[in-house]
Amino acid sequence: MRKVIICLLILGIFASYRVVTAEEVDWNSIGNPDNAWDGQKPITNKEFEQVITELEKRKKGNKKANKPQKGQEMNKANETELLSNINTAIPLLNLPVSAIIGEKVLIPGHYKVIGEKVGDKIYLKFYQGHYMVAKTEAYETEDDFNSEEIYFLKYETVSGNQLKIMFGSMEFNAFAFVPYLTE
Repeated sequence: MRKVIICLLILGIFASYRVVTAEEVDWNSIGNPDNAWDGQKPITNKEFEQVITELEKRKKGNKKANKPQKGQEMNKANETELLSNINTAIPLLNLPVSAIIGEKVLIPGHYKVIGEKVGDKIYLKFYQGHYMVAKTEAYETEDDFNSEEIYFLKYETVSGNQLKIMFGSMEFNAFAFVPYLTE
């Protein structure tokens, strides 16, 4: 009994809606370029000029509002803000050969290198993940090794199976000589 009542109720809902056929739609009024501008009034040259002058007045007014008042710090061209936005990510070293640091042999791979100044000495610490795997003493220098970045990490081979690892940060630039194994 319930099924019959529910079916009749659903049939009644569908029957109560009015069916619209394609013949009842006025296709001439939709997308016709002749009536695309209906409802819009033409603008005179005088009205156009008034709007342009009003916009120019607003632009000039905004320039005065943006000037810092006496005692306020200017946000534009603030050098300390520029320095604070420098990328301070720890650089990665892609070591292509097995290097000997102290008593440890670093296999080829990627290493985070963090420079640390303790007293008068500088150390380069090599990390894989969260674990420090090696530490070596480095020499501080003023040379930036032709790097365009402030934070950098490079290496180059020097004579006698040694790598010169060059490290740079905001605090100091340093380099260390590390022997490597030949395969």
